[in-house]
Amino acid sequence: MLPFSPRRSAFPCLEAHYDLGKVEIDRAVAPHHPWPHAPFYMQAIASAHEELRREHQIDAFFSGNGGDNIFCAIRSASPFVDRFMAQGPRHGLFDTLRDLSDLTGASGATILRHAWDRYRDCSRPVKLHRDTSGLSSAAIAELDVPRPPHPWMEAPEGTPPGKAAHVRLLARAHRSIELYPRRSHPQHVAPLLSQPIVETCLSIPTWQWIEGGRDRAVARAAFKPIVPVQLLRRTSKGGPGGFMQRIFQANAEHAGDLLRTGLLARAGLLDLRTLEGASQPTVAGFEKAQRILALCAAESWVRWWTDVRAS
Repeated sequence: MLPFSPRRSAFPCLEAHYDLGKVEIDRAVAPHHPWPHAPFYMQAIASAHEELRREHQIDAFFSGNGGDNIFCAIRSASPFVDRFMAQGPRHGLFDTLRDLSDLTGASGATILRHAWDRYRDCSRPVKLHRDTSGLSSAAIAELDVPRPPHPWMEAPEGTPPGKAAHVRLLARAHRSIELYPRRSHPQHVAPLLSQPIVETCLSIPTWQWIEGGRDRAVARAAFKPIVPVQLLRRTSKGGPGGFMQRIFQANAEHAGDLLRTGLLARAGLLDLRTLEGASQPTVAGFEKAQRILALCAAESWVRWWTDVRAS
């Protein structure tokens, strides 16, 4: 690795804030994607990228997308189970128990109980979480129809549960590696998801990723010579959740109209009772608001494709 100092860098650091005025919830966020949902904050990012394209010659956008996924940012008892399956009841196992307790704030007894559940479930098919809120009973029934699973969701027999979860995280990262259509925009490069880095990270035991009670511990250690200690020690980071809440507050009425009169409702796929209580300043209200925005993104995606087919 070449030495790098931001102070000596010849590259300027340009900052941009999410611009609420660039978000339109009835406009498809990423219609080139084969799935009907992409978060609306991506429209604000795309706007900032477009401004850069007007000012500079840009051949590619590089991002850190997929970093949490490949750096095994999981918070469960799985690393404890993985170490037990690999090494048995050795002294290091209790180090992992302590690391998990420091990382999650859970007691040792709670971690051991969850670890036992994970260990018993190793031979059972993976249960994928599905958010069915806002969907009609007919739509939920359609989800229960057997379909071929994603090959990365079915781990080979004997795979430790933490490593299987690590691979499933990579499958989720695929949703963020194609920002824009290739024919009209510069390509998007996610270096952290390149093959050498993926293979290296997957070869590292999951308990090493939480060493010292910090998530992504291996990555923190790797970048220790070049990253400020304040960043290495941080235990949380900002995200787009607050901006998404602002999007909902600015578009709550429009979101309701969009869903009530939309193609999804016309097809009988929505339970419009989900629109009730989304503006309440509670955790439940926040979660419901985010779900409504996800349904609006799906509605806008469907409308875009319907208009394309019609024309």
